[in-house]
Amino acid sequence: MYDLCMHITDKDRQLISALKQNGRIPISDLARKLGIARTTAQKRLNQLEAKGVIQGYTVKLADDNLTGLFQAYVNLVVEPHSSVGVAHALEKIPQVEALFTVSGKIDFVAIVGVSSPAELDAILDQICVLPGVRDTRSALVLTSKFDRR
Repeated sequence: MYDLCMHITDKDRQLISALKQNGRIPISDLARKLGIARTTAQKRLNQLEAKGVIQGYTVKLADDNLTGLFQAYVNLVVEPHSSVGVAHALEKIPQVEALFTVSGKIDFVAIVGVSSPAELDAILDQICVLPGVRDTRSALVLTSKFDRR
């Protein structure tokens, strides 16, 4: 279990922001960018990792036009008391890359990655018949203007 009660400083936020832009930035460049000693930057990075604030590093793919992949946001409304079951069922669908609970009239937003609109249609058919799913609305991502994740 992670201890997320760690105090996040402005330097930590700057460090995290720099890593979001380039997760492979050398620690010496990171320290220089933040105006702190290399050892201080390394120590703080280690603490952020140990406390679970930074949980990993990932590959960021090129724009969908270059990769041939499509992404869609699927809003789901579920029956009362069905959230856990629906979440477990969605977790088993490999094309569902992420699932978020949200406030408002919808219960979940799923990010779905597919290779074609036809594949998205098939995944939506799969999602719609899950026990507890009352309604879905989807939006295909056309382009990404920016993504700081």
